[in-house]
Amino acid sequence: MGNKTHRTPTTAKPQDSGLVILRLGITSLVSFLLFHIDFLALTTSALLGTYLASKLIGQMSLSRVAITISTKQLRTQSDAPLQAHLHITNHHRFLPVFHPTVSVREQESLRIQAFQFHGIIPPGQSQTLAIDPSLSQRGLRKLEAFAPRTRFPFALHETTAQTQAITKEIIVWPKPAPLDVDSIFNEPPLFRYNTIGEQVQNTQEIEAARIRDYHPGDPKSQINWKLSAKLDKLTIIEPRDERQERYELHLDTSTLFWPSELAFERMLKQVSTLVSVLLRRKLLQAITIDDLHLPLATHQQRNKFFDTLATLQATKRDPDQPERQRRNHLWILPAPNSQITLASQWKIKPRHSSPT
Repeated sequence: MGNKTHRTPTTAKPQDSGLVILRLGITSLVSFLLFHIDFLALTTSALLGTYLASKLIGQMSLSRVAITISTKQLRTQSDAPLQAHLHITNHHRFLPVFHPTVSVREQESLRIQAFQFHGIIPPGQSQTLAIDPSLSQRGLRKLEAFAPRTRFPFALHETTAQTQAITKEIIVWPKPAPLDVDSIFNEPPLFRYNTIGEQVQNTQEIEAARIRDYHPGDPKSQINWKLSAKLDKLTIIEPRDERQERYELHLDTSTLFWPSELAFERMLKQVSTLVSVLLRRKLLQAITIDDLHLPLATHQQRNKFFDTLATLQATKRDPDQPERQRRNHLWILPAPNSQITLASQWKIKPRHSSPT
């Protein structure tokens, strides 16, 4: 990377306009040698001098350029815009840098995005450009900024500095895929408590579960003032028709379920959508991936789940066959047409068999 004491290597590529000037200069030179006309000598000097000066000045102006790229965003979704900053510093003592363009890409990726600073960077000064690149592959990824370039002066050459900068690792979550969540349940996803007028049709245990402490943001209309006075704290009795059971999902990464990389990646995108929808509906309490149990009660726990999806890989392990059925536990399984489905454990195929 270029700085105040080291010169950055540069290359200059002639543009179409530069090639025209070069051809005209060579033509004028040949004509002068043939006809010895003084005007042709002046024209040759002007054309070839402009061409060579453009190349030299362009290379000198970028020879002291340094770039850095940074972001405060530690997590992002695949293909989502990422808030980042590109810093361009001109360490040259005399020459400015005009309208520099910098390439940005996911490290080791072939997809390149270009960002241009629309202005002049005077000698000894820096400019910061807010950019919004995207990362296309899930996992722990880095952004790379490289090849700052300019067409100053005269736009006859495009001069490029051979320098680069890299960010810290960014966690890239799978991009959610369209999914009809309601249609993939093999059993009802929601159990509601029935009421007939004021007569409640549930047990004392269920009635007790409706009582909880008041939290900021809860509707004040749900506060039971009589019970709150008795318990000496604000207390809520949840409406019977809003209480719903919560599920725990199970995901097995075995290649017997997901035999190809494409099937595994598609599944991760659909699982991302599934979990997000169920969390919004308050129907999900945890997910177990192979032997890793991940609660989903807090924001930090949900981030940990999506971080796990970002780096998850298919395994060659045999799927674990549940020994007994458990209430509100559902398994994520492959379904026809590259979809996923949810099923209770007794619907899982026996060990060593491949799902259809």
